Amino acid sequence: MIQKNAIMSRKIKTTITSFVFLTILILSLGSIPGMAAENDSQDLMAQVFAAAENELGNIGSKDTLIITDIGSPAESYVFLDNFYSEFNKRNMKYTENLLVVQNARNAPLWFAFFKESSGDCTFIKVSYGDEDKISYQVTENIDFDKLYKNKRSRTAWDEKVNSKVFDGREFAIVTIANAWATGDLDYELMQCLEIHNHFCPGVSSGMVLAQWMEENYPLKEGVSYTVFSCPNWCKEDVFVKRWDATPGKGGIYVSSLTPEQKEEIGNSPAGIFVVTDKNAGTMKAVVLGFDFNVVNANSGAKADDPGWASKYLADLWLMDKENWDEEGLVTNIAVIDIDADILNKMKLAGNNPYEVLGLLKSGEVYGPVEEKELMGHVFSTAEKELGTLNPENTFIMTDIGSPAGSDSFLNDFYSEFFGKDLKYTKNLLVVQNARNNPLWFAFFDKSSGNCTYIKVSYGDKNKILSLETENIDFEALSGSPEAIAAWNEKLNSTVFDGRATTILTIANAWATGDLDYELMQCLGLHNHFCPGVSSGFVLAHWLEENYPLNEGVSYTVFSSPRWCKDDVFLKRWDASPGKGGIFVADLTAEEREAIGGNIAGIFVVTDKNAGTMKAVVLGYNSSIVSANSGAKADDPSWVSRYKSDIWLMNPDNWDGLVTELAVINIDDAKLSKMKLADSNPYEVIGLL
Repeated sequence: MIQKNAIMSRKIKTTITSFVFLTILILSLGSIPGMAAENDSQDLMAQVFAAAENELGNIGSKDTLIITDIGSPAESYVFLDNFYSEFNKRNMKYTENLLVVQNARNAPLWFAFFKESSGDCTFIKVSYGDEDKISYQVTENIDFDKLYKNKRSRTAWDEKVNSKVFDGREFAIVTIANAWATGDLDYELMQCLEIHNHFCPGVSSGMVLAQWMEENYPLKEGVSYTVFSCPNWCKEDVFVKRWDATPGKGGIYVSSLTPEQKEEIGNSPAGIFVVTDKNAGTMKAVVLGFDFNVVNANSGAKADDPGWASKYLADLWLMDKENWDEEGLVTNIAVIDIDADILNKMKLAGNNPYEVLGLLKSGEVYGPVEEKELMGHVFSTAEKELGTLNPENTFIMTDIGSPAGSDSFLNDFYSEFFGKDLKYTKNLLVVQNARNNPLWFAFFDKSSGNCTYIKVSYGDKNKILSLETENIDFEALSGSPEAIAAWNEKLNSTVFDGRATTILTIANAWATGDLDYELMQCLGLHNHFCPGVSSGFVLAHWLEENYPLNEGVSYTVFSSPRWCKDDVFLKRWDASPGKGGIFVADLTAEEREAIGGNIAGIFVVTDKNAGTMKAVVLGYNSSIVSANSGAKADDPSWVSRYKSDIWLMNPDNWDGLVTELAVINIDDAKLSKMKLADSNPYEVIGLL
């Protein structure tokens, strides 16, 4: 409408000329590679936020929670920068107004906007690719007190749950949103909900068990946990997130128990937590139980309550840490001194870990600053070393959010990060780590190859503990025997606090411009880059190409033998142990030889549409990688592994790496048997 009168007064000829020129300009812009896609993604996120505000009113930091699975569905990461742009425009806080949950690649991209003041929630599902648009939208009041008020209200919500009003995500959204609205939802528990993608008493029990372990066997420096989650339930995802106990790094082994075995062990067994203390030279198997009967007796839920109500009431009760001391909730069943040989035996497929244990038969750089100043101090220190941080040349790696208490710096970190005009998907990798790890940052400058590593302390004193700047350009470090020897010396002196190889490989791979963001997402969970995790990416793509993850299709992974590949499946397919997506065990060298084919694992493909269940047994030939990567026999491991990763980053090289050793039709009964601690899954399907 601007200058309407002036436009109308122009001559028709001028108007037509201007229109033609404008049309040509628009078409020209649209033909620029990436321009149309970027505008579409920006428009779509703006549409999503606008649609939510049209339903709920202004969205802001006071009373809004956004739950979304952005970044997990295939190619949805292209919307991340624009999503965070819309999020930050409204002065919302990462730790206070947002929960990004993990999901499988074939899940849809969705958003739930919850308004605490009204109890209203707008659920939005979008489609993207050929056309970016909102494909489904609905607003419902999900205030728990209203839904639970009487039998009529409960029945009404049951009907909406049955009709999948939120596309089948009703339970997750109602429980998380209402728990958040209480103001008592621990952010460290919220971090576990990211990986578990819903809130239930099972994941709450994992939080209770984790806290029990940390209080009784503190995670000091030199102490680590190895978890045997047997029997398995949702609790496992807490251990994966809180302790960095991912299957790919050998932190967790998962299997089930029969009812008879549970009864024989007694005290509602929850799992075995092996505590390795390098300082004391000890290894203890701590066997714990968890009794849900104690929760059910105290939560206030009634016998005829629907599942969504009774589970939420149980979660509320478990959110109160004063209830964790309730007699019988956690039971210390046994503490047994073990050694490395017993631990290895516990890991093997076909060995029930309870049987193995005999519990079943058969230095400072800067002074302290205020807490709110620490992140600004970190960024300004990096710029003093490297120059101005910018989107073209800067890559930041950090484990912020994983070390205990470091979540308190997340909002300040992202404020500094976005203040430099850096992009979430282009300039940042947040890696997962264990709670007892230090908080560190690595700032890499692509133009110079220089990297500044900063470790901080916080709590009593907020300060930079150590600062190191090194040139980590791979070509320079590996260009001559002298250069290799010099870098080896620095590795031996634990430059970058022992994280040098992790930082070097990821930063240099990023600098090539060819590091797939979906692989980067897996590195966030695995926290380093190696041919093992690359092999998982290759195996995942092979399976998706040959057994596509269409709607109604799911994978259950039996990762046996275990290696770093497993963390790809956990991230890419949402195959978390707590949701029963992955079962992990080792194989002996003799078993591997008997199966043959460089065995990599069993991938059970369940197709609800076709009514089929197939056990797909795959092999992976790493010898092909070694023969083609360009690494020499006398290369140090950081050179040979990085060359392997670079070779594997090219999908054109993947042909012939994966072998389909067998495809066996199975049923639910056989699948359940494969999961048992007493069973070797290869024996169950007849390959051993």
